[in-house]
Amino acid sequence: MKKKNILITGCNRGIGKAILKTFDTNKFNLIGLGKKKNKFLKNYYSVDLSDPKKVGLFSKKLRKMEIDILINNAGINKIGDFHNIKNSELRKIFEVNFFSIHRICQSVIPYMISKRWGRIVNVTSIFGSVVKEKRSSYSSTKFAVNGLTKVLSAEYSKYNVLCNSVAPGVIDTELTRRVLKNKINNIKKDIPMNRLGNVNEIANVVYWLASNENTYLTGQQIIADGGYTIV
Repeated sequence: MKKKNILITGCNRGIGKAILKTFDTNKFNLIGLGKKKNKFLKNYYSVDLSDPKKVGLFSKKLRKMEIDILINNAGINKIGDFHNIKNSELRKIFEVNFFSIHRICQSVIPYMISKRWGRIVNVTSIFGSVVKEKRSSYSSTKFAVNGLTKVLSAEYSKYNVLCNSVAPGVIDTELTRRVLKNKINNIKKDIPMNRLGNVNEIANVVYWLASNENTYLTGQQIIADGGYTIV
């Protein structure tokens, strides 16, 4: 069988890096995208997703790359009071977290339609379902991606192009520990499983949604948060 081409954005660290490792190179042609350089991945593109011109140039290349599976994992966060948000900051987070996803999906879907097979998985956040103070920009982008996920599912499932999102809770990454610092123990108390999530636990959910094993699940948001949002 021909190897499936899979594009994973934000693949250099954390959840994205774990997702990359779950896909066996013997079965998939791995294509990575990130902002920083990557010396270890053969097929890798360095693209600043906050720059619409650069995203546009990459999207033109993408149309010729015959992508079978798309994992939109790249994203940025900005915490701050709603009344202090600058237009430039809001525009940047939407460029990365929503508009780049919108454009990349537009580029890969025509090929998926032609093959009558495709898988799109958008990595969102629990803050696309529940909200917390000082996260208005971030939550807005994640709610938008969840809406896009449902629309794509409704429009393209008839071509066997299945689109879902995975919403991680508080995951144990270098970034999480740097941002939360001494608040981690208190956060654990709010999680029924009494621990942070592991990047591999998220990667395994993404893998299943993107695989041949998933034949009927589409338009859904899978929340993987140890029960955080149910209490």
